[in-house]
Amino acid sequence: MTFLTLSDEKPMTLPSSADGDPRTPPSYVAHFLTEHTAPDAVVLDPFAGFGTTLTVGERLGREVYGVEYERERVTHIEERVDHPERVVHASALDLPSLDVPAIDCCFTSPPYMVESMDVDPLANYDGESETTYEEYLDAIETVFAHVGEIVVPDGTVLVDVANMKHDGGVTTLAWDVADAVAATFEFRGEVVVGWENEGERSSDDLEDGTYGYGYDHSYCLVFDAPSQ
Repeated sequence: MTFLTLSDEKPMTLPSSADGDPRTPPSYVAHFLTEHTAPDAVVLDPFAGFGTTLTVGERLGREVYGVEYERERVTHIEERVDHPERVVHASALDLPSLDVPAIDCCFTSPPYMVESMDVDPLANYDGESETTYEEYLDAIETVFAHVGEIVVPDGTVLVDVANMKHDGGVTTLAWDVADAVAATFEFRGEVVVGWENEGERSSDDLEDGTYGYGYDHSYCLVFDAPSQ
């Protein structure tokens, strides 16, 4: 296991209706894309969010595609990238029907869920949606199975995820997502990621964790595609 410290600064504008910050800082995307992909590599983010993977990936010279469920976020990404035609408004579960080429790398952070939730993270937590934690993990497994259909042999999958504290309990989300992805890809290992300005946080921030899910670190889970 490797421990890495990165900046958690997120110097970007967001849609006026945004109810949260992008989870993955640009420094995180830049570090892992630089380490695991070559210039001109084709990268996919099936949970594109506010577009951090696409904007950073383009800056690094990668050809980046994104799939995002929420229409307003798609519009926001399109306004920030050089190739808006590579952003698709769809569910990640629809990947087989989308016009996405073969990819060298999948870099993403799936929407998080704790075991007590009953709304669907893959539907952007729509209040009218329903799911269970087990169904959510099945959906994550399905998404990465679809990724496995388009990733090149020996390609790489990088997943930004964390375990979560909630109401006195712990949801081992990182390990459960790792198991779901490992149904298709070979698990290489994880990198623990901490944040440079942790010592400057208030006691309330430290109790809630850097991003409010109870911990002051995340993981990058690294997987390899089969060689053939």
